[in-house]
Amino acid sequence: MIEVFDVVVARRALARRLLRCPGCGGPLRPWGRARLRKVRDADGVELAIRPDRARCTDCRATHVVLDAALLPRRAYTARVIGRALLGAARGRGHRPIAAELAVSEGTVRSWLRRGRQSAHHLWTIGVQAVVAFDADALPTRERPDTLAYAIEALVAATVAGQNLLGSPAADLWSQITVLTHGQLLAPAPAG
Repeated sequence: MIEVFDVVVARRALARRLLRCPGCGGPLRPWGRARLRKVRDADGVELAIRPDRARCTDCRATHVVLDAALLPRRAYTARVIGRALLGAARGRGHRPIAAELAVSEGTVRSWLRRGRQSAHHLWTIGVQAVVAFDADALPTRERPDTLAYAIEALVAATVAGQNLLGSPAADLWSQITVLTHGQLLAPAPAG
């Protein structure tokens, strides 16, 4: 999975073989499109997406080139899922969050469960990025749970990156998606 901020620019770079394989570093070439899927954004807007696929010319691995506003295998955008995680980090339960976002309670509950399971890993990613960008921006306030620590660290890393690079390249949750390599709701790695 390769997350990109601008799909059109990535498509051009892919056609010119300027994108590199995350596994071996070899040049990627276009290799068709992924299946069409529907994804819901904020305010219930439904998007039809069909991401590009790429194949490495060296190791022959295939990759999906995905817009950073989306998460792999999720029917909602990173912005919607991020709002749910942010609500939970602020101490809200899954029912009020689900009602506010117009998403089923079970779906929100599963997002929060996944977010809490991988919170320490997400916190680690956020803290490492903050330290790399601007160690003075490292969050130090007490938070009620590990998910709150993780969200605060990821947001701080994104803001520190924006400050270092100038103006923001994309919305907050798209940048967090790229920072976490699309693994915002993925299970935490073992070990």
